[in-house]
Amino acid sequence: GATTQQVLKACNSRQITYTFTDVSPFFLEKARDNLAEFSGLEYKVLDIEKDPKLQGFCCHSYDLIIAANVLHSTANLQEETLPHIQSLLRPGGHLLLLELTQQSSWIDLIFGVTQGWWRFSD
Repeated sequence: GATTQQVLKACNSRQITYTFTDVSPFFLEKARDNLAEFSGLEYKVLDIEKDPKLQGFCCHSYDLIIAANVLHSTANLQEETLPHIQSLLRPGGHLLLLELTQQSSWIDLIFGVTQGWWRFSD
């Protein structure tokens, strides 16, 4: 939600369509509350490890996908997650990927107890 808030503030004077997704309906509701000051948002559940088309998303319809500290928790980044993201992007679309790039013991200590932190297989 914090990344979304900054993006929406930066795009405030532009007409954009923004879809906020999360795998959890609970976090969608939290985001809806936290982003109430912004209009024109769509909130949809998305499990990026599953085919987005089967979840009601239109293929090749997004100019930009922002994934902020979320893809690390998918089990198979190369064979499932990235192809699913690619299926959502328009030709010439972009993926803005924000993830930690250096292993840190304190990050593992804090987030290592959360569900999904160690799910990766690749």
